[in-house]
Amino acid sequence: MTFPLVIRGAMVLEDAATPFSETAKDIVVDAGRIVSIAPTGGPLPDGARIVDGANRLATPGLVNAHTHSQSSAMAGFADAVSHPAFMWLTQAHTAGRPAEEIRIATLLTALHMIRSGSTAAIDHFPGQRFTAGDIDAVAAAWIESGVRAVLGLRFFDGAFSDIMPSGAAIPDRLRAAVESNTLLRPQPLAELKELIPEAVARWDGREDRLRIFPAPSNPMRCTDEALLYCAEIAEARDLGIHTHLLETAKQTHGAQAQYGCTMVAHLDALGILSDRWSCAHSVWVDEADIARLAARGAIVVHNPESNSRLGSGIAPVPQMLKAGVTVALGTDGAGANDNMDMHSAMRAAAVLHRPMQPSPAEWITATDAMTMATTAGAAALRRPGLGRLAPGADADIVLHRLDSPWWAQINDPVAQLVLAETGASVDGVLVAGNVLMENGKVLAFDEAAVLAEARAMARTLRTRNADLFSLANIIAEGVN
Repeated sequence: MTFPLVIRGAMVLEDAATPFSETAKDIVVDAGRIVSIAPTGGPLPDGARIVDGANRLATPGLVNAHTHSQSSAMAGFADAVSHPAFMWLTQAHTAGRPAEEIRIATLLTALHMIRSGSTAAIDHFPGQRFTAGDIDAVAAAWIESGVRAVLGLRFFDGAFSDIMPSGAAIPDRLRAAVESNTLLRPQPLAELKELIPEAVARWDGREDRLRIFPAPSNPMRCTDEALLYCAEIAEARDLGIHTHLLETAKQTHGAQAQYGCTMVAHLDALGILSDRWSCAHSVWVDEADIARLAARGAIVVHNPESNSRLGSGIAPVPQMLKAGVTVALGTDGAGANDNMDMHSAMRAAAVLHRPMQPSPAEWITATDAMTMATTAGAAALRRPGLGRLAPGADADIVLHRLDSPWWAQINDPVAQLVLAETGASVDGVLVAGNVLMENGKVLAFDEAAVLAEARAMARTLRTRNADLFSLANIIAEGVN
């Protein structure tokens, strides 16, 4: 038997658009959903657990619509290198992990999320070919974490051509090193057609917190047959599809060479572009691509910090929003962004384009950025009950302490959450009504043990993957 839970006496920011009141309120939660939000002081349900909301602001949990659990321990990694070099060094840092290391990397991702106020994420996992054991390890870890996740099974049955060296000028040593490596050898579609349905059957919908989506690494790294299979299984099982899309200029040039049109146009020509697709990055899209994305209801996941950090470019988000594209928000993995803090991602999304926009009326506002990080992210997860605090909504709630300097006065709570908050005042986190952090203490799992095991994992990595580091360093020297 379960009992209700009441967050007692908090100020409540319901969503990005609803007018805010400083009136203290009680949030009653039962069976994973919000039952009521009313001025504090009323009668409490029998047997209810009380969570202290005094001097706290309750907000919807943030939705990180694109990250990579495998790179959770890679903060401060590989600064000022090209995208291909970054990708190969990432392989060296993440390949060959046993089940326990996959678990620790996933729990470290969850710890990033809980500590900074995110309650749901799309995990684009892994970076290499995967096995049923890999899937079970990461899925079980997400369930253990207590947070809400979509596990996007990141596959490729074609070549990673956008990060491979090419041309007559490539040194023989580099060419030989790449040709001898099997790490990114395509995974046969027949194998994927066994692994993906089995993973969906075993894990999709577990505890009403975990979904399994097919997730092409990048459409140009997949055969058309594989892309059509994604659309087929997604339609049959009511799944989403998650992918990287046009992150770099090299990818858009490669797509033109491969398809004779843009990658977005190719997906549309296959008849599979739809609102099931969430497309991370989407930096190198043109006006016609934006119109196609809008017409088909596809969701773009903006990653402003990682795209800037890697020098990939700046996505034309103002044009997307004007055209009616739903734009969600992601941090990318810690290797590409150094953190998984959605507050900094919201701030970047709000301010990045302003110097290029002639009028403040055209700027992306704090309200826009919070919407990207809440209800638009919920759309990417295909979970419409997320991203708002209202009766009937999922009880994914974050409590911020109001004794932080940036909350000394509440001027505009949406603007302060987006432009001032860093995640440092996050004090309590609930997911599906379960308390994962209270009074600053993580309750979902043993935080100290996870951090200790993550440090131990790092110490063994370079020895175990010495051959991959050697290859990655050769490629970093020779790939632009």
